[in-house]
Amino acid sequence: MRYIIHVLIIALSVLILPGRSVAKQPEDSQSSDPEGTQFKSSDPIRSDGNPLIAGRRLLKKGFSYIDLDTMYAARAIFERALNDTLLSGWGHYYVGLADYRIANVLMAQGKKRKADASDHLEKAVEHLQIARRAFDDSEEFSEAAAEVYALLSSVYGRQISLSSIKGIYLGPKAASCLRKAERLAPDNPRVVLTSAIGYLMTPRFFGGNSEKAMTGFRSAAKLFARENPANPVHPVWGHSDTYIWTGIANLERKDLEAARKAFENVLEIDPDNRWAREMLSGDPER
Repeated sequence: MRYIIHVLIIALSVLILPGRSVAKQPEDSQSSDPEGTQFKSSDPIRSDGNPLIAGRRLLKKGFSYIDLDTMYAARAIFERALNDTLLSGWGHYYVGLADYRIANVLMAQGKKRKADASDHLEKAVEHLQIARRAFDDSEEFSEAAAEVYALLSSVYGRQISLSSIKGIYLGPKAASCLRKAERLAPDNPRVVLTSAIGYLMTPRFFGGNSEKAMTGFRSAAKLFARENPANPVHPVWGHSDTYIWTGIANLERKDLEAARKAFENVLEIDPDNRWAREMLSGDPER
């Protein structure tokens, strides 16, 4: 039951904070994707001309501006990689990520888009399950599997937010995925960030702890700052999300100056982040 409650709170956390929408919640903001990063790898996959790299940049732009058309275009680019044996595993991951991002925007548009959002979440699960099978049970791909499990956990949480009754069977699945991600890659910044968000949004009675959350955010920020994936197709999103959540945690602690600093840090990483700009302006879009 604790895990079901934990997942429900994360999935519905956006509804707790006034003036925020699903489309703009922290775990949905595509963060900085460093351009021109020098990847030290002997992997034959090159970044130039790689559809995953091009799609990732486009998805970042679409989500920063909350632009569905751009996000759909990114998804189409990711699909080009599905028939490439070198890229297909990551291709399915990124199609799943795009579906997850698109679903969040659709959910923010109200009940009229609920069915469309649900369809994208179902597609996300399908693609992430394929990616999971591609990376699972292999030490070589343990980091990749952790990325898939963490994202899959988040997708299950979104499905629960669309239909709370699904928490009965999706809650344990989401919790299990997160535990697997933590076991496979305990120092992965996106995994650490997910854990910290859980501590922040879960009631103390069910294991929540704001101090552990703040410690987790600081740890995630440090991990993101030195993240330098050997493979250019590995995920790099999440850095700015850490500071958004840090800002929210400081708002709850009534530390407005620390919150403002955190949101300013978001814009240092992702200057186009619409959500952070609205928070700093004091007039977040409803």
